[in-house]
Amino acid sequence: MEVILIENIEKLGKVGDVVKVKDGYARNYLIPKKKVLRANKENLKVFEEKKSSIEAEENKRKEKSEEIAKKIQGLEILIIRNAAENGQLYGSVTSKDIVKEIFLLNKIQFINEQINLKKTLKSIGVFEVEISVYTNLKAKILVSIAKTKELGLEQIKEFKNPKKIKKVKEEKEDKNIKKDENKEKSELDTKDLIQEIEKKEEVSKKKEVATKSNKVKKKVSPKSVKTKESKPKPKKKKTKK
Repeated sequence: MEVILIENIEKLGKVGDVVKVKDGYARNYLIPKKKVLRANKENLKVFEEKKSSIEAEENKRKEKSEEIAKKIQGLEILIIRNAAENGQLYGSVTSKDIVKEIFLLNKIQFINEQINLKKTLKSIGVFEVEISVYTNLKAKILVSIAKTKELGLEQIKEFKNPKKIKKVKEEKEDKNIKKDENKEKSELDTKDLIQEIEKKEEVSKKKEVATKSNKVKKKVSPKSVKTKESKPKPKKKKTKK
C-alpha cells in the first residue's frame, strides 16, 4: 500500500514523502496512529492544503522527542527473571518487556519497533539497548536482568565501574586470604602448643617413673639382702651293743 507520511518515521521517510509499506503495517499501526494518509488524489490535495500546519506539528513532535531522549538517556531498568545456575533464563526478555518497564518508570510510551534489539535477551546480565526516539534521534538505556533486585543493582554498578568493582573484589579476596592464613597459622600455633605441652608431660612422666625406680633400687640393695645357705645336717653315730 502507498501512503503519505504526515510525520517523520524512522526507516520510512520525512513528512510529505509517498512510500510503499505492507498493508498490515499500514492498516494496523500507521493509519490508526495518524502517522500516514492513504496515497490518493484526495489525500494529496488535503496534505498540500494542510502542509504548513502538519510541518508545524512535526516540529513540535521533534522538540518533544528531544526532551524524551534526554530524559531516558542512561535510564537503568531492572527486570527480574528466574534463571538456571549457568545464567540462562527460563524464557526471554523482549522489546515488549522493555517498553512496559519504561512506561512503568517514566510514563513514556514507545512501540516495540522503537526498541532496537537484534535478538531477544536470554541470559542474566546487563545490556545496553538503543531506542529510536525520533528520526535520526536515539537514546541508550541499560537493562539489567537478574534473579533479585539487589543482584540487578550490583550488576549495573559493576557494568558502570568495572575497574573499581574489580579492585574492591580483589581487596576483599586478599583480606579473605590473609584471614584464612592467620586462621591457619593460629590453628598451627595451637597444635604446636598442644604438642609441646604433651611432650613436656611425657618427659615429666618419664622423670617421675625414673625417680620412683631409683628410690626402689636404694631400698632393695644387695647389702641389705641376706641369703640363707642350707648347712648339711650332722649324721648320728650308731652305738654298739
